[in-house]
Amino acid sequence: MSAKKVIWPAVLAFVLVCRTVGATGILVPDEEKLPPLAIKSHRVNVRIEGNMATTRVSEVFLNSTDRRLEATFIFPIPPEAALTDFAMYINGKRQSGEIVEADRARQIYQDIVRRLRDPGLLEYLDSGLLRMRVFPIEPNSETKVEVTYTHALPFESGVYEYTFPLKTGHRASKVLEDFTLSVEITSHLPLKSVYSPTHDVGVTRKDDHHALAGFERSGAVLDTDFTLFYTVSREDFGLNLLTHRRAGEDGYFALMISPRVEIEQRNVMAKDVCFVIDTSGSMQEQDRIASARKAVKFCLRALSPGDRFAVVTFSTGVEVFGDGLTEATPEAVERAVAYVEKLEARGGTDLCGAALHALRMAPEGGRPYLTVLVTDGKPTVGVTEPGEIIRKVEEANRANVRVFTFGIAENLNVVLLDRIAEATRGYSEYVAPGREIEQKISSFFRKVSHPVLSELQLAFGEIKVRDLYPQRMPDLFRGSQVIAFGRYSGGGDVAVQLTGALKDERRTFAYDASFPKENAANGFLPHLWARRKIGYLLDQVRLHGESKELTDEVMRLSKEYGIATPYTSYLVLENEEAYRRHGILRRDALKTLRAAGVAAAAPEEAQRFRHAREMADFVTAGSVGADAEGGRAVRLSEAISDLKEAEPVTGRGALGANIHRVGGKRFLYVGGTYVDTEFAEQMEMLQLKWGSDAYFAVLDAMPELKDYLALGESVVVVIGDKALVIADEGKDEMSAEEIKEFFDQ
Repeated sequence: MSAKKVIWPAVLAFVLVCRTVGATGILVPDEEKLPPLAIKSHRVNVRIEGNMATTRVSEVFLNSTDRRLEATFIFPIPPEAALTDFAMYINGKRQSGEIVEADRARQIYQDIVRRLRDPGLLEYLDSGLLRMRVFPIEPNSETKVEVTYTHALPFESGVYEYTFPLKTGHRASKVLEDFTLSVEITSHLPLKSVYSPTHDVGVTRKDDHHALAGFERSGAVLDTDFTLFYTVSREDFGLNLLTHRRAGEDGYFALMISPRVEIEQRNVMAKDVCFVIDTSGSMQEQDRIASARKAVKFCLRALSPGDRFAVVTFSTGVEVFGDGLTEATPEAVERAVAYVEKLEARGGTDLCGAALHALRMAPEGGRPYLTVLVTDGKPTVGVTEPGEIIRKVEEANRANVRVFTFGIAENLNVVLLDRIAEATRGYSEYVAPGREIEQKISSFFRKVSHPVLSELQLAFGEIKVRDLYPQRMPDLFRGSQVIAFGRYSGGGDVAVQLTGALKDERRTFAYDASFPKENAANGFLPHLWARRKIGYLLDQVRLHGESKELTDEVMRLSKEYGIATPYTSYLVLENEEAYRRHGILRRDALKTLRAAGVAAAAPEEAQRFRHAREMADFVTAGSVGADAEGGRAVRLSEAISDLKEAEPVTGRGALGANIHRVGGKRFLYVGGTYVDTEFAEQMEMLQLKWGSDAYFAVLDAMPELKDYLALGESVVVVIGDKALVIADEGKDEMSAEEIKEFFDQ
């Protein structure tokens, strides 16, 4: 056998790595001992027009060796995509490649999985292939490749979906320098929501028909496929629905609500804004007062004709610019800017007095009244007890005022600011001293500058909806969007009603929607819904104190959906069924697996409600006032906020856990083995060797097991009243018919 015949199977083994990153190519040296060349930069530019997406991928590979290499470039062609351009230049010559069809590529699939020992690649079975020989690759040089392909986007109920696969199995690739992805959308129908459940994307919309979404990362790990949804509608207020439901269970849904960017000016409500600025002595530190001045000056100049404003400053006492609310004329704005420019930091902190003064200035009527509170400290003058401050704020807020709190520095009473925001349906932000305060406040103000619908309410007809988050819908602003997650039972076509205040009147908008009794798509919805509910429950614990009911529900959700929380721990429960329900394997079941040669270490059992105490103390700090201040409290507030917002799957609040939910099953990861939580020691087992002919015969016999087996090389799956065990030892030859017969008996 020639050297090339030995090398080629190893080279082709990387095709499935490529498939997992969809349009990410790999450059593989012919020398067996050398790994694929490192990816220095990876840039993806997507242009969507109508329902057609054109994806252009540019990769730069780095040969860091001191010798000339010969290699093979491998690039997967996504299903149903058409390759439109491929360019690689070596010594000034354009290289051409060979296209391998999906059926032929599939023939080498089993070798790929075996050689890479990466069952995560089981997800990716069918793909065409572009490959080419590359020579010479000079020592310590870079090689650039560009590939372009087009495909049609799936569309359903006003929602388009674009996916760019990035996962690389269990051995995730890492880009040495920059990884950027941008999606430019042009739509004949007006665009509404633009949303990614997988990545934290920035979205820019210049009008109703054009949007740009994307992100940039340094040293990025390619471990999560990128998905982007965007919705279209001719209505002033778009409402679109995503659902996920397994047969026989309650469903999950995400509701995306957004107004047109070019909504008529007559429908944009004039607003009143009160800026409440802390000018206490501590604002001198790190020149926080200067940052606050710049931010408020930006907001003043961003006011629209017809708006009114007030500026309230507080230190030992409370002072007000002008006489109540002032019309936002150019002259008045510049006078206020000059006033703010002269603010100096000195004295104590009468936060309660300032907040109450701002609330009492709220006029009667339907105009939105927003209060922006900027502070770096905690109350030291007047009413200082947090509970009393909250009570007074709630009593004074007769006009449904929204209070948005911005905390600078870390020596804050975080829980107090969070509770003020919660009590008034606003939200809180915490920023590092310096320029970040300007960016945060100015970004916030641009978003809320044009209110179009407030006091939102939803009605779902005969569909029974529960656990809808956020529980109180925020106001809608021009160019913004609200995404709500919930559970539903029943099913069918209904008219969803959105009611809100549009200027001085209540308006109702009706939308056709379908809640199916079964829908396998959008499998990310259960996780995002659970994160939102957990975030809400943790917030209630932190703001109002711990209770058994709340902590029990946090632990149940945490274990069922694989989301780590301060309360996640193993419990000693009353019976075997309770253990299985909570995803905890008893020692007897684990002994059975170990006796069969499966790696499974017993988890440490603990007494009931033995929590991760340090983290739990953070959560309950607000009720006792101990750790309500300081950097730890700020970070906890941010993490809970991430869970409550829970738009991308990743984020500060998305911590790992030992429970993995796949389809309708839950797997506990113990000692290197993924064990179905329904497993019991008395079950009859069929044990097969990983990567053997029998292993792949299982996929032929029961292809529905693919996602379960993709978890790892050691997996236990319950099928009926029997268990399939995949391990390093076991039967290596067994036909698909024999396997089906075993489980059908």
